[in-house]
Amino acid sequence: YKQVEQYMSFHKLPADFRQKIHDYYEHRYQGKMFDEESILEELNEPLREEIVNFNCRKLVASMPLFANADPNFVTAMLTKLRFEVFQPGDYIIREGTIGKKMYFIQHGVVSVLTKGSIGMKLSDGSYFG
Repeated sequence: YKQVEQYMSFHKLPADFRQKIHDYYEHRYQGKMFDEESILEELNEPLREEIVNFNCRKLVASMPLFANADPNFVTAMLTKLRFEVFQPGDYIIREGTIGKKMYFIQHGVVSVLTKGSIGMKLSDGSYFG
């Protein structure tokens, strides 16, 4: 967290940017300040797969997409996931953009805007991309 403060000071970011960054980190880490990707990268593959399966069990159980999928496929797919946090008002992908990612909603609500108006809302267990 100290590095983030130093970064913001070095670049002389305005107060509103600083607040957005503080809000992001508070929401993203919710009091836990560790780099999960670094920790998982240090583990051997079987242990990493076991932990990822455990951590994502509720997400996988809530998605019909995985209901009849081969467990080995699900494990391989889960190890490729990257956790991202979006703040209210963030645009995840813009209409007409060619997508390069698939998003799985673990917690929260995503509004799908088409031509500027809300077409639908996606929530926990939904996916898009």
